[in-house]
Amino acid sequence: MTNPREAGKQQATATLYVAGNAADVQTLSSLLASDKTPAVVQRELTEIESVTWIASEEKFKGALPQDTQTHAFEVALHAGSKEEDIVAAFAAFAKKLDAKADLGRRIQVGGLTFVPVLASAEAMRRLTEFSFLRVARPMPALRTAIPNVVRQSYPGIACELPSAGAMYEEERVAIFDGGLGSNDLKPWANEVVYDDTKDTHGQLLMHGSEVTSTFLFGRPTADNPKLSRPFLAVDHFRVLSPASGHDPDLFDVLLRIKAALDTGDYKFANFSLGPHMPIEDGEVHAWTATLDQLCARHGIFATVAVGNDGEAEGANRIQPPGDMVNAVAVGAADSAGPKWNRAKYSCVGPGRSPGYVKPDGVAFGGSDSEPFTVFNPLLGSVVGVQGTSYSAPLTLRTAAGLNASTTLDLSAVALKALMIHHAQRGRVHKRDEVGWGRFREAPIEILECAPETVTVIFQATLAKGEYRRCPIPFPDLALPGKVEIKATFCLHAETDPEHAVNYTRSGMGVVFRPRFGLNEADTTEFFGLASQYKKTERQQRDGAHKWETALHRTREFKEPNSLVSPVFDVEYHSREAGRNVKKVQSAPDVHFALVVTIKAEGVPNIYNLVRQKYKVLLPVELRADIELDAA
Repeated sequence: MTNPREAGKQQATATLYVAGNAADVQTLSSLLASDKTPAVVQRELTEIESVTWIASEEKFKGALPQDTQTHAFEVALHAGSKEEDIVAAFAAFAKKLDAKADLGRRIQVGGLTFVPVLASAEAMRRLTEFSFLRVARPMPALRTAIPNVVRQSYPGIACELPSAGAMYEEERVAIFDGGLGSNDLKPWANEVVYDDTKDTHGQLLMHGSEVTSTFLFGRPTADNPKLSRPFLAVDHFRVLSPASGHDPDLFDVLLRIKAALDTGDYKFANFSLGPHMPIEDGEVHAWTATLDQLCARHGIFATVAVGNDGEAEGANRIQPPGDMVNAVAVGAADSAGPKWNRAKYSCVGPGRSPGYVKPDGVAFGGSDSEPFTVFNPLLGSVVGVQGTSYSAPLTLRTAAGLNASTTLDLSAVALKALMIHHAQRGRVHKRDEVGWGRFREAPIEILECAPETVTVIFQATLAKGEYRRCPIPFPDLALPGKVEIKATFCLHAETDPEHAVNYTRSGMGVVFRPRFGLNEADTTEFFGLASQYKKTERQQRDGAHKWETALHRTREFKEPNSLVSPVFDVEYHSREAGRNVKKVQSAPDVHFALVVTIKAEGVPNIYNLVRQKYKVLLPVELRADIELDAA
């Protein structure tokens, strides 16, 4: 049901793809026409707005080449892990048309199989007639840095490499890029080179070494030229070669990434690369689908550069896999100072729903007036660059610093929640441009509680149908002034890549009880639609925000008795193919994190008051051998 005031306006909805033979079609027709159709079937049929055949030309996205040459395409088939017969039939059909479906490089995710195809435009047009073909498009190129980026030399910043190894040796970070090409970073970075990436060129090595250097050392400046000691060491996978971006290398790159992450060896990863194309509302790309499932399966905190086409009119939307729901999509800010905006080249949102708030945030990425300074090991000096390729590893460095510097075992979703929770966003910044705000660069700024505040981190795992009560830290006394509650909720969700609108399988219903100490039944909205969507968009999609993987909001309470032992009640919901999962055992457990900050005006000892009341709370302790810079 939609709001009557929205009548006549286009609304977002899901498309269900149904396959069957002629007899199945006749059965559906009979059910629609009969007055003896079971009531339960009638109810489900009334949810269908229309039934249409899919024209083959509708399946192709983009423009077909206007020649007879062979071109590279990517195709998605409705074929799950047990439907190899569909894939084989497609390959046979392609062969009849003198096209080649490269099954050796196919990628199967959920109910979809992605296949690289070499074909003429006419053969590709005929291939779209294959019944189980979901979508086809020209093979996009791979993106890395801003094309032809000019590196500005900074001879005045004399950098000295650290003498010690990484601060925390229990974790290593996976960076997938163009390679290192030298041994300058050997004490902190190991390079993995594949047979077909041994031949390369300088631009790829420049980009790969600068991305890795950004994560390892941060940003050297004239005021602070000393390179910081790395928090974690790096395994740099040289996944790019000069031919990358041409079939079949786009799939090769993703297969290399998948193999590395499927080992389960990495909690952190960075992707300053991806397909050079804006995301589409109706389709999930192979990169997004594959990496989302890997992050959920292995608990990976991943940062993704959203792309540098922010000035491309009509094509400035975030690029895959920046639309991942289980990663942190990072755009670029134009300044590291207190006055900042989105860098003009940084791609913008929104994402799809779920995953509407994209990018998740921004970090300094450089601009014409204020370049991003990074130590370039190939040049042996500091250079000035710009791009989301650098803001992404800078954000990963902050998260890795949080993980390395505390004795608390912070999960990937807890780190994501902390990064979003402490992001800075002014009133002039648009959510479509900066997401939740500009991420903090110094881990110590996230770990310290400001005056009059206390922050609590909840981490938990829930099975379907279970709920968890999360008490909000609040003292047993009347507070004299305004109270502000800031809360951030994140989870890692299983996904259905074949259902773009109902992409996430996991969701949370969060109920806020502000006066639990007086009235358990007293509830109010905390993470409402307004915290996620624009007021004029998608208001009719009741409960849509509960399928988001990140929720964030700040609320103020001015009445003296408006808060009495407040709590959040969190319940796990699960769905599959857009439908509720009825069997508990069929829904995987979900990991979530909730970060809550209480700010009480005029109560400088709020932290101690909360510690006294909640003896179970443990302070986050820094490792004895860790030193954190304030900036």
